[in-house]
Amino acid sequence: MTSLRPHDNLTVELSGHNLVEASAGTGKTFAIACLYLRLVVEGEGLLPENILVVTFTEAATKELRARIRQRLRQARDRFAGGGAPDEFLDRLAVGERWPGHATALSRIDSALQTFDCAAISTIHGFCLRALQENAFESGSLFDTELAADQEPLLRQVADDFWRRHFFGADAPLLPLALGRRWSPEELAAFLRNIAGKPHLAVEPVWHSGEADRVAGEIRDAFAALASLWRTQRDEVAAILAADPGLSRSRSNYHPDLVPGLLAAMDGYAAGTDPYALFAGFDKFTTGFLAGQRLKKADPPRHDCFDLCDRLARLTSQRLLLLKAEFAARGRERLAALKAQRNVRGYDDLLTDLHAALDGPGGAALADRLRERYRAALIDEFQDTDQVQYRIFRAVFSGGAVPLFLIGDPKQAIYSFRGADVFAYLEARQEIPAERRFTMDRNWRSTPEMVDAVSSLFRLGGEHPFLAGDIAFPPVTAARRQGCSFGDRDPAPLQLWFFRRGESDRDCINLGTGRQRIVTAVADEISGLLADGRAGTACLEDEDGRMQPLTPGDVAVIVRSHFEAGLVQQALRERGIPSVVQSADSLFETREAGEVWTVMGAVAEPGNEGRVRAALVTALFGLNGNDLALLMEQEAAWEERIAAFRDYRDLWRERGFMTMFRALLDREGVRERCLPLPDGERRLTNLRHCAEVLHQAAVERRLGPDALTAWFGERVSVPPPGEDYQIRLESDDRAVRIVTVHVSKGLEYPVVFAPFMWGGLRDDGDLTLCHEEGFRLVADFGTDRRDERRRRARTEALAENLRLLYVALTRARCRAYLVWGKFRGAETSAPGWLLHGSRPDGGGDPVALLEGTLKKATDQTLLERLDHLKALSGGGVAVTEEPCPVRLPRFRPAVGEAPLVCRDFRGDIDAGWRVASFTSFASGHRETAELPDRDQTPPELPPDAASDTAAPPEGSMFAFPRGPRAGIFLHGLFEQLDFAVAGDDAVRDLVRRELERNGHGAQWLDPVSRMVGNVLNVPLGGEGNSFRLADLVPGSWLAELEFYFPLRFVRDTQVAAILAGAGVLPQGADLGAVARRIAFGEARGMVRGFVDLVLSHGGRYYLIDWKSNHLGNRAEDYGPERLCREMERSLYPLQYLLYTVALNRFLERRLPGYRYEEHFGGVFYLFLRGIDPERPALGVYHDLPRPDLVRALTDCLAGREGGAP
Repeated sequence: MTSLRPHDNLTVELSGHNLVEASAGTGKTFAIACLYLRLVVEGEGLLPENILVVTFTEAATKELRARIRQRLRQARDRFAGGGAPDEFLDRLAVGERWPGHATALSRIDSALQTFDCAAISTIHGFCLRALQENAFESGSLFDTELAADQEPLLRQVADDFWRRHFFGADAPLLPLALGRRWSPEELAAFLRNIAGKPHLAVEPVWHSGEADRVAGEIRDAFAALASLWRTQRDEVAAILAADPGLSRSRSNYHPDLVPGLLAAMDGYAAGTDPYALFAGFDKFTTGFLAGQRLKKADPPRHDCFDLCDRLARLTSQRLLLLKAEFAARGRERLAALKAQRNVRGYDDLLTDLHAALDGPGGAALADRLRERYRAALIDEFQDTDQVQYRIFRAVFSGGAVPLFLIGDPKQAIYSFRGADVFAYLEARQEIPAERRFTMDRNWRSTPEMVDAVSSLFRLGGEHPFLAGDIAFPPVTAARRQGCSFGDRDPAPLQLWFFRRGESDRDCINLGTGRQRIVTAVADEISGLLADGRAGTACLEDEDGRMQPLTPGDVAVIVRSHFEAGLVQQALRERGIPSVVQSADSLFETREAGEVWTVMGAVAEPGNEGRVRAALVTALFGLNGNDLALLMEQEAAWEERIAAFRDYRDLWRERGFMTMFRALLDREGVRERCLPLPDGERRLTNLRHCAEVLHQAAVERRLGPDALTAWFGERVSVPPPGEDYQIRLESDDRAVRIVTVHVSKGLEYPVVFAPFMWGGLRDDGDLTLCHEEGFRLVADFGTDRRDERRRRARTEALAENLRLLYVALTRARCRAYLVWGKFRGAETSAPGWLLHGSRPDGGGDPVALLEGTLKKATDQTLLERLDHLKALSGGGVAVTEEPCPVRLPRFRPAVGEAPLVCRDFRGDIDAGWRVASFTSFASGHRETAELPDRDQTPPELPPDAASDTAAPPEGSMFAFPRGPRAGIFLHGLFEQLDFAVAGDDAVRDLVRRELERNGHGAQWLDPVSRMVGNVLNVPLGGEGNSFRLADLVPGSWLAELEFYFPLRFVRDTQVAAILAGAGVLPQGADLGAVARRIAFGEARGMVRGFVDLVLSHGGRYYLIDWKSNHLGNRAEDYGPERLCREMERSLYPLQYLLYTVALNRFLERRLPGYRYEEHFGGVFYLFLRGIDPERPALGVYHDLPRPDLVRALTDCLAGREGGAP
């Protein structure tokens, strides 16, 4: 590998393509901030929106944005004559490219003023913006929906394929597929691994004629076997029963088993299905028989065995071809479904932009992007993939725009997320040697720690990371921070060696081995903390003062959540506070499952089975005995059922979050959970679940049933991504237990890495590896699979080495690493560094390592550790069988406890709140403003509720009622494009929404007709009549949210204004509405959602969709009945609030706006009863009087100029 040039933030040229390798702790983020500052200061006219910065995660994006903004502020202060001394800034101000203080300050000020527009994002954010802002050049639709969760689409593709091939009378391959444990879920998982990767070569490749050829060969072989079996059965039976060369074990050819095998073959040969292979068919094959022969004996021979061998091979090949067909057609079908539904996933953002850049308009698109982004800094470049690299290469080709690819291939550990370190290696190969740099100063660790880690990886020679030509460039510590550990061994890298116990044979059992490790780790942490309390274990802070070691200074880095639980339990037993930082999904937690169970019971309290299941969750705390006792007490049980009904009503009326908070309080969930050892973790997960559910309920407008179904889908199949990672349960100073992947980018004074001896796992049915030319291949059954599996295992071991590097380089002062002959350690990263050797001639390094370590004794392993110790020059200590002293339980130091509750002496203004029509109409309750629900208040049932006439079949009068139906109908019109709402478009939308909301296909025609009626019914008065179908693009806004300030107001003031208006021209009595308003007093803000605001003919209109069921006849939706319904539901108050809000908005936005001239009124459209032939049905229209709007505006918000 060509040596890299040292990188200097100040002198590196801001031009061309550059690759910067930033080893752990060398200040990568600081370097990016410095390069960004130089681009601002030295570039002419470069603003934040012109400098593209791309990083890996949303969290990293936020941190990078904050660090860059901070660096700009530091520079402004320093160049203005203030600020703290800063070597880089001071050197920059006297450099060759310095434009002068006045110019530099002006450019920095401009950058800070426009920094909110900074182009700092994830790769997906960049691709989304590029596609949306360049829709014509990229060929993208404007309104494509971004779907983070593609699981429903994957399942649909798998289900469709399964139905097509395995449902129906003619499904010969079904027994064979079930025998191989195929299922729609397994197919969906297979598709998930290969979808969204256009450069992934999936093999074997499917050819349509190949399946027919193999099927013909299977029929011929089966016919030959059946014929032979009829004539030579006895010969075969004699061989299986008496051949002296066969093993007669209980599981193979034992005398008791042979008759059953022969009977099974009798049935198979007499049948007609060659694919119905029975259990034990393989025992008739030549290959299996050869493996069961006794030593020095020849395997039996017979044509029957050869035919069975051929049949087994051919049927496996046929099933393999079916999987190849699914691989090919499944990817095509998934893409077609996304196009049909106009959605794209995160991977599609990458592939769509790459396809656009690679297509006919790619050059124009690249030019547009280069005009927009005149410099680019790509962070964490080792975590990109081939598609991402090709995007950057295409956009910034030619080198005219400075492009910096910044990363560290030694820290490429996210292959499970699709990251591909070979993309980094390909870029390194393409970038000229003089433009490749390395950052060689470590700002994190002590010099001794840096040297100790280097000594371990130097054992790997020229290939410490095994694959991909990744080297270990030397780094030096940039600063020295002191640390002291008293009488303990001062070596920064502590290697613990565990011998095999008496009960262990070839290797240490995982169960007992892990327990030995966590015991030693917990006792050592306890001892270190005790030394910290005694003042002998100390760390130097930024001010040069020695501070005692505390729990927050220690981290335990693990490979799995299971290992994290073991460590936390051991620390808990010793009283040591700890928290688990994990990338696990919230939906995978026990609490998420229990919340789902409780939601089901609350949504359906009449289902006693669900209530019983909810009561035995941790939220209610009952056990089996408690539940049995409760069931025997009828009054107590009824009381419980009533409580669940109360929770249901609260959920319906005031939303999920209000209900859940009430449940936590009334059931004492906090008080019951907190005393538990993992109480904080449980409560954190419960609160997180509540927030996620509240957000989904508001954004998706989901009622109890729909929200429960939404949450249940995610608990069953957790969606990928970082959006739902579990949160840290406490910010207290506690030992951090963190997975290697989560630890990346973090640092800790003391690190324990006790489980890095873990080895490779089986790759399953799909083998992914790289071939020459960085070609990525997925192989699930070709003749080359064994060769590719060897490559894949080598790449997996290489990633394990990178995981070890990440784990050890988190340590600032001291690290602990465990080694021993544990089960699986023969293919581990420490095993390679200590005992591996790269074979000549392209052999299999993993197999050689396995062979070496399987033969190694404990003494051999220990001798190699001693060799490392000698090479390290005191940087490595080796401890055999560590047994730290078990100390008394850890107690917080004086000053850390006890906690004292502070007295609150301030005032809380309880009168200020966010009000809405719902809260005005329902009293002083803080009720969320939600979409209209098709509910009938029990105190005022409509006349039609007693109508016994059955609704006409297939009509909208028969369509389901209730919140779910209301949400569905509102959603239809929210998504409807009125400008292009032809019959086909309407039916496609209705079909999709019916399926998504769980309504049957029988409603397609009625709902489509209803939408057509709404589109074509005449609205407006004489001279101003129009249809919604006449609207042009851009003339409407759906679901317009508004806020306006609410000054102090009493319900009596609002009631007086309404009562003074009297009876409206349509017949609704505002006086009757006024008498039912009783919200008390209010001050704060008024919030609401207007279903539709439109502009037509120079006038603005409000439209509200009403799904209310008023009867089963069209006449039930006439003008008189609509007036009574409007008055009963207080809808005039609703649209008056909406009118005030819209009028205020238009006054401030439209010059020359006048209410009398430009406001066209409000329409309440009762969807079930609209008929274009009888326009009076289902349509309520009102144009509120200007004086009424003025009076209500003055009362609620006060006048700020302008009047209706």
